[in-house]
Amino acid sequence: MKLLPFENITYKTSLKEDEVIKRLEEKVDQEPGLKFGLVKKKNANKYHGSIVKQTFDIYRIISYRNSFLPRITGIVENDFDGTSIRVKMRMHVFVNIFLCSWFGLIGYGLVLSFIQMNEKPDFDSSIFITLFGLLLFAYALTMGAFKYESNKSKKDLKQLFEADIVEE
Repeated sequence: MKLLPFENITYKTSLKEDEVIKRLEEKVDQEPGLKFGLVKKKNANKYHGSIVKQTFDIYRIISYRNSFLPRITGIVENDFDGTSIRVKMRMHVFVNIFLCSWFGLIGYGLVLSFIQMNEKPDFDSSIFITLFGLLLFAYALTMGAFKYESNKSKKDLKQLFEADIVEE
């Protein structure tokens, strides 16, 4: 099990490179535009993003909020026995920056409270326990929300490419 919210996956399919790109283009909405949430357009496509030659940068279209939604980048390459699709799933860069700041502040508070616990015998350890619980909660929330979405995307891409996952 991976302990950080990112994934590197390699799919292997017997489809040709052009067929993989064509199937991807059929499922990716490439229309730019702003979404205000007032007018909901019924869309058969499951992903939004861009496809340039053999590379793609996409994310799932969802009807709810999930800040931990994976950004999916990939490259399609011909192999001697089919096609390989190397995929990376990561969170948005601003979410990563926010989480690093959040975990850093909580970690700093944990270190300070640990030092205080060791220096002062009458120090209230509930502060340390609360901060540690907050750290665990934030980690569980991040991993749970990211894995929930990444598992859906892995399943979608596997079905779309008629592929097997050869490396995870």
